[in-house]
Amino acid sequence: MIVQIVTPQLELWRIGGQFSNLPHAHEGEFQVTVPVNGTCFFTQENKEYMVAGGSGLVQHPLENHSFNMGHDAEVLVFKIGRGSLQELVPYTELEFAVRQAFDPTIVSRHFRRWMGALLACDPTDRLAQEETETAVLQFLLGNLAGSHDHASKTYTDLPVGAFSSDPYLRHVLEYIHAHYADEIHIDALASIALQSRFHFIRSFKNAVGVTPYQYVLLLRIEEAMRRLERTELSVTDISCSLGFSSPSQFYRAFARSAGMTPEKWRNSRT
Repeated sequence: MIVQIVTPQLELWRIGGQFSNLPHAHEGEFQVTVPVNGTCFFTQENKEYMVAGGSGLVQHPLENHSFNMGHDAEVLVFKIGRGSLQELVPYTELEFAVRQAFDPTIVSRHFRRWMGALLACDPTDRLAQEETETAVLQFLLGNLAGSHDHASKTYTDLPVGAFSSDPYLRHVLEYIHAHYADEIHIDALASIALQSRFHFIRSFKNAVGVTPYQYVLLLRIEEAMRRLERTELSVTDISCSLGFSSPSQFYRAFARSAGMTPEKWRNSRT
């Protein structure tokens, strides 16, 4: 069984059962391999490793590696571009310990949530994708031992609510309110806040209570409710005019928020 999800920032793999691959290397990517069941047998840079639950192995860019496992084993694989991680700790040369410690129950739970979020996400909705990408990268950087240990703590562990007094938050909110019906990217919002996108998502949620994507979605649904109640525009026209990639995406978001379909909402207001 192999499940793979690829986004612009990373790849997530879940591999279960009998498996082996040929020696290979990734030019500009780190790979983190975490067994959650059974045992994996790695060959990495001419060294042999036996890796079981509770541990993980890091493959740095250009390191030659391969692995095999039996029918009762299962691994989670993260492939991340060097630049994606470097954005989180921009002044640190990244070097991770080869062997790492992971709680298989915790990492499996997070992995299922990330996979579910990315599978449910419309591929054209980059704002939602970026938030999940950021959650994965922050989890890895917070759990991997390496050269970034000190830098990551000072860079990301800011007091809750610290962003609430930042004058740039007002500019971010003004921008969102002016453009919530358009395509919005995390990088654009982070640049207004003068922060990295990784720092920005955490800061925004601390200050506002929800993530940027959730806030944009809230504004879109609130405006959809107003238009359903006050106009005769079709549901398709409303969804397109508010930045949803398709009517089906709009239906799902509206039903989660309102507890009913757009048509039922409109009928309940007449």
